[in-house]
Amino acid sequence: MDVERIARNDATFRHANERIERAAEQADVELVPFLCECADERCTEIVRLTLADYEAVRADPRWFLNVPGHERGSQPYVRVVDDRGAYLVVEKLGEAAAIVEDLDERTSAGG
Repeated sequence: MDVERIARNDATFRHANERIERAAEQADVELVPFLCECADERCTEIVRLTLADYEAVRADPRWFLNVPGHERGSQPYVRVVDDRGAYLVVEKLGEAAAIVEDLDERTSAGG
């Protein structure tokens, strides 16, 4: 899998999670079911997080939420920055980082 495809797949899952987050804010849900933001476009794994925990992942446009083990599909374009047990926070590296920053809807260039 090439770097651009990896980055775009991750960004697609993150975009879906942004919609989930907005809906959860309206519904006042404590634990929100977020999608794993890994490189596998067929992944259907769910991680339940508080909105504050998801915001901590989104603190950096290069960071993504992964189910443990799913970071391997993005090697060598990713490193684990935080292991939370039920999920990992991974950071995109190199060209993948540049692509996901451009695709991040929260940045002026994103969306």
